[in-house]
Parts: sequence; structure tokens; C-alpha cells
Amino acid sequence: MRTRGEGYSLGFRLLHWGIAFVMLGLLVTILLRMTWLSRDSVSEIINNYNLSQKIDMSPEQAVVLAKRVRQPMWDWHIYLGYVLCGLIFIRFIAAMFGKIPFLNPFKGNITMNERFRAFVYFVFYISVIISLITGIILKFDVEILPMVDFKMIHKASIYYFIAFLVIHFLGVFLAELSSENGIISRMINGKSKYDL
Repeated sequence: MRTRGEGYSLGFRLLHWGIAFVMLGLLVTILLRMTWLSRDSVSEIINNYNLSQKIDMSPEQAVVLAKRVRQPMWDWHIYLGYVLCGLIFIRFIAAMFGKIPFLNPFKGNITMNERFRAFVYFVFYISVIISLITGIILKFDVEILPMVDFKMIHKASIYYFIAFLVIHFLGVFLAELSSENGIISRMINGKSKYDL
């Protein structure tokens, strides 16, 4: 367990913020795809424009055009997924070599609070790995386990991510109100606010 004045290494902070920003970027692409840039929303805009301009286009053609309009946004989702694969790989390699801490929920001699935090992160990383694997399977149209709906599993990743964000922010907020305060300062500049 870290003491109040102990900071985080530059490598740990870069990985933390890199993973955080990449995952937020992924979340934005997912939310856009589900809302304003959904196939139905974009094709409706195209159909309405075509009607107002008296352009002859079938609803099927509008859907094809809507997919093309949305494609660059979805390309960003894929690129960010590749970046996340790299960051998660670096995170695990660094943890294996002891360069970055990794909380083990199965370790003895830890408090219930530490075990809970470790378990949340364990579930989070397992979920991220499942999301990355299913994303790669979908991207490259890999034919394995035909009875498994990889698309549904991949789409469900938004729910674990939002749940993790809520738990993470709540945990940081509660830590700031407890004897572990200063975690935000350490995660931003590597030092505790008490070291300044």
C-alpha cells in the first residue's frame, strides 16, 4: 500500500492517462454510433434532404451513403482499439517485470478495501482483454466458435466501461476524503500535494 507522500512513476502515469484517453475516445465513437451518427439518424437526414431537394434516392441507397458518412468515425474506433492493444500489452509486460504495480485480488495479507480495488481492476482488465479480442475477431472476420455472438459480446463492453468509470471516479473521490488523499496530485504530477 502506498503511503500518503509516495508518488507514481512517470511511466505509470503515462500508461494510466494513455489508457484513459484512448478508452474515452473509444467511448465517444461508441456513443456517436449509438446516437447522432447512428445509421438510422444519418440515413433519415439524407432522406429528408433528398426529399427537400427533390433528389431521387431509394432508402437503401440512403443507408449505403449513411454508412460511408459514418465510416471515418468508425475507422477512428478501430485505430484507437489498436492503440489500446499496445498500451494494455505494455501495461502487463511492465507489471510482469515489476516496473508498474499490479494489484492482486488473490494475495493474502491485504485489507478488504485493497482486495475490493484489486478485484475491480482485475475484472476491468479481463473485460478490456475480452473487448480487444472480440474487436479483432470482428475486424478480421475470424471464423471461430460459430455459436458465440462475438458482436454482442463486443457491444456489451460499453456497459462494463461505464460501470468501471463510475466506480473509479467514486473510488478516487472517496480516497480524497480519506487518509489516502492526494491521489489526484500524485497521478497528475507524480508527487503528493504534501511533498510540495
